[in-house]
Formats: sequence, C-alpha cells, structure tokens
Amino acid sequence: MDAELEGPILIVSEHRSPDPSICPFLRAIREGGRLGLPVETVDPRNRCVATGGADPQDAGQQRVACLTTAHVSCARYLSGVAAPDDTAVGSDGADGIATDGAGEPPSPRGRGTRTLTPAVLAATLFLVASASAAVAFVAMRGGLELPLASPGPSQVAITSPTPAGTIPPLPPPSETPGWTAPPGTAPTATPSLTPTPEAATSPGPTSDRYALLEPCPGTPNCYRYTVRVGDNLRSIANYFGVPFATVLDLNPQITDPSMIQPGDRITLPPPTR
Repeated sequence: MDAELEGPILIVSEHRSPDPSICPFLRAIREGGRLGLPVETVDPRNRCVATGGADPQDAGQQRVACLTTAHVSCARYLSGVAAPDDTAVGSDGADGIATDGAGEPPSPRGRGTRTLTPAVLAATLFLVASASAAVAFVAMRGGLELPLASPGPSQVAITSPTPAGTIPPLPPPSETPGWTAPPGTAPTATPSLTPTPEAATSPGPTSDRYALLEPCPGTPNCYRYTVRVGDNLRSIANYFGVPFATVLDLNPQITDPSMIQPGDRITLPPPTR
C-alpha cells in the first residue's frame, strides 16, 4: 500500500540517514507500507518527502542528487527547507508519527504548494538592483540623449567671401566739367587722349600647328593641309582658328564639305592659334 495514502509523512530525525551526504528528506518504504530509514544505495523503495508526499525517485535522480551532497541544490530539498513546520513532533509521537499540538497528525501539504526559494529571492533582488542602477544613471545624465544625424557634405552651405567693391579712380580735372581739385592737392599730369595705333596682329611663326602645314609654292600666306582620319572641314577650320567661309573660298574644288577623305589636300590661310 502507498505510504503517502496510508498515513502522515515521517519527518522525525530518527528516520533520517545518519550520513550527512544523503538528503535528509529521503525515506524508504518498509514492511506494512510505512516510511523509515532510506536505502543508502539506488533502490526503487526510496521516496522523497520534502514536498509533503512520498514521491518515488528514479535511479538517475537518486544517484545524482539524493545520495550525494548535491542534494543541497535540489529544488525539492530547498522546498522542504523553506517549510520547517512539517518537522515538528507532537507530544505523543513516540511511534515516530509527526503530530500537531493536540495529538492529531497534521494535514499533509499539497504537492502543488509553491515556496520562495533562495534562488528566486536572489534573482528578484538582482533585478531590483539593476533597475535602480539604470534609473540612477539616467537621472545623473539628465535624461536620454539620442544621436542627431550630422548634415552631409551636400547640405553644408559654403559661403565665399564677397570681394569688396572697387572704387574707380577719379578722372582728371580736364575730363570732368565743373570739377575742381581739393585744396592742397598736387596737380597731376593729364594723360594724352590720342590713341596709340596698335600693331597689326599676325600669326606667330612659332605656332605648333605650322608643323602640320606646308607653304604653298610661290604664294604668300598660303598653306596646304593633308586631311587625316576623323577630320571634317569644319573641325579643321576650328583647329587652325580660321573662318569656315574662308576655307570654302580657298578650296573651290570642294563641292560637298562632308565628302572630304583622308589624304585630300586643302588650302588654308595662316593659322591664328
């Protein structure tokens, strides 16, 4: 018969193993279905009474926890330690049955009873301490600061200094009617208004484009150019800096300017570039 159903659980010290490495809540079913000293090896008769019942323990649980010092980390052991009231022995507990003060066996605790274990208490304290530290840190910083996006290179306005206005020099007295020089101002020489004739510009003989030209025999200011691949008549005129109409006038044999071919020889005036 199941010892848990037959009578109250035995928690008295004389039914515990004298070996401190064995869990004090380990019991074994003896003759008549009563609980007594545990079998100190793996045995199917061993039971755990830490939670108020006689719970069978498989061989692996007995080997790892119940029969070793590791039982101090067992959840059932911690639950039994957290409720020491079940270990009280009544005045008439001579037969080893735990009783209350009136001599009646106490009601066994349900298996679903939850107790506050040291591990749960430690985890709760750790969470409270972490939350307090986070709040204190935010308070010291004066609040949370979110990073602001810095403007990109295209968003930065670059201002260049505006040059100051230039004051033109005052004209000489002879050029401005009614103008008189301030007192103490030394008279200045009046520049001559007669324009100086500019020397006629002529193409410099040092232009590098002359290397592509050949002088026309017996004709001054006349040169011959040999058409190359990729040339057209307008690009040739632009390259040598001469008017396109002048090139057409000097080359009457060209009836269609787009039909010139590499190797053709055309007449050009002196280059201006």
